[in-house]
Amino acid sequence: MGVGRLIDGDTTSDRGKKILNEVDCKMIEDEIVELHVQRELEKHKRKGERERTMNDENNEDNDKTRRFPRNSMVGSLNGIARVKKDDINALFDFGNPIGKGDGTSVEDALVFYQKKQGLPSSDALLARSVEYEDGNGIPLMYAETATENCDAMNVIITGNPGNLRQCTAIVGNFESYHVQRWMRVDTASTSIVKPELPLVPVSRGYSQLGHGLKTRGKSNFYAPPYEGYVTKHWDRLLPFFENVDTIMEELDPLLKRIARNNAVVVLTCNMGQSELLINFVCSARRRGFDLGHILVFPSDVETKEIADGLGLATYFDVNNLGNLPKGEAKRYMDKTFTAMMYAKVLCVLYPLLLGYDVLFQDVDIVWLNPEKDPLGFFQDESSKYSHFDILFQHDGSNTARYAPYSANSGFYFTRANKKTQYLFSSLLYHGDLIINWNSHQQVLVQLLAEHSSLFGLNVKIFERDTEMFPGGHHYHSDHKFMKKFVQGETDSYIFHMSWTENKANKILFLRQLGEWYVTDKCTGNAINDMIGAGSVLENNEALIQPCCAMEPIFSCHYRDKPSKLPCESSDNIDAGRRSFW
Repeated sequence: MGVGRLIDGDTTSDRGKKILNEVDCKMIEDEIVELHVQRELEKHKRKGERERTMNDENNEDNDKTRRFPRNSMVGSLNGIARVKKDDINALFDFGNPIGKGDGTSVEDALVFYQKKQGLPSSDALLARSVEYEDGNGIPLMYAETATENCDAMNVIITGNPGNLRQCTAIVGNFESYHVQRWMRVDTASTSIVKPELPLVPVSRGYSQLGHGLKTRGKSNFYAPPYEGYVTKHWDRLLPFFENVDTIMEELDPLLKRIARNNAVVVLTCNMGQSELLINFVCSARRRGFDLGHILVFPSDVETKEIADGLGLATYFDVNNLGNLPKGEAKRYMDKTFTAMMYAKVLCVLYPLLLGYDVLFQDVDIVWLNPEKDPLGFFQDESSKYSHFDILFQHDGSNTARYAPYSANSGFYFTRANKKTQYLFSSLLYHGDLIINWNSHQQVLVQLLAEHSSLFGLNVKIFERDTEMFPGGHHYHSDHKFMKKFVQGETDSYIFHMSWTENKANKILFLRQLGEWYVTDKCTGNAINDMIGAGSVLENNEALIQPCCAMEPIFSCHYRDKPSKLPCESSDNIDAGRRSFW
């Protein structure tokens, strides 16, 4: 019975009315419930429409204060924060040599948030200011707070080479782990920047050198020609592939005998640089270092005899290194210098492939204190550096050639694992670039960058201003540090006479620094002159007595270069420079 019938009435019997009344009441109850539900739904619908209208109005207001507009950028950028550069580098240690930011014009770093969920949540006020303008600029916070909700973080380290009117575009898209570089230059003529030219893509090594009318463009990276470079490299690889199995079989027992905690110190040298090898050994022995874990890869018989006579373990890879030049390099990057880079690749690759960690160093290095053993430093498993695959002394130069690492390829430690084994295998295969660029270091740095990105190779370059591993940059450019160094007031493990044009200057600099231990008898002479014509080396340390001075041999040469004692009466080597003392 409907609601209308109850109102109007009918003539049904009392018993029938009772039955009908029960049925009708149930139906009426159901209809009333349904009516109530429909009214509630309609009420909520109208309320929802009002709320959506209000939210739309609020969103319009919020969009006016959002740091990045919702409609066009919510899929790529949702907030921005500032952190101190020193703070974020200390928290994560990216491995790159990051210059100090405190007190400079590059003190802060920026953190962009691509997802709203990545915004910091421990401080609601900071979180809102990351997303919305609040009149106080980009918020500054601790790096740990800024990254607390980041599941992943891309790190872009950028400068402004050439101090140009540089811009940086961040484009939301399919991920790229490389940075494109565009410049207003004519790449065909390698021009300087010209404002009237359009922006065009260039090599990441394209740079602008000089000043005023002498300014010129330069591309630091260029592909090697097929003839004379690629083919030459192929020819040089043949002996390696033909003999590598035999070499590994011969090296393995030698490395097992001399390795210390599964690591060796490796050097390579020819006769032209042998005085520097002698000086390293004499200096280290006089200071009390154990040299039993050192392996020398000589590139000629004469150098092998000298290394043997100094008590060092040697391996002469005659098939691959026997044809390298015997003479000294006259200057940095000349043909002899470049040719010897091949030896610097192989002497590290062999032990790595056999599973040994390697500390590689040039021969123009001196160790300073047995209590600060360089190999022991790198093997310390409790060190904050123990997770890095490969660690380098800073070269000192921040030119485009060595970006992004400025790694010095004359002093570094590498752990033996599949990443480093493939790194040095790749360096061997890129020997044509070494020939073309006249630099083993430049090629290695580019491979470090690529292998770090591609394979997760963990690379560490020590800061340029560190006291632990000083070198040519300090010697020529940081006299404040060198004053402390010559007075024995630094926390140094080694000194590397890098950044020096040739061997002659290295010797003069080392002499006046008080780090030269080679007698005149063994300087610039063949082994027969060292031990006497017709004599033979009677034991493995036969050259120690005639070649190693008991005390450093000091002499003044240049007043403007660091010296153990004042050399004020000497001439300058660099015009216009004041006396070191």
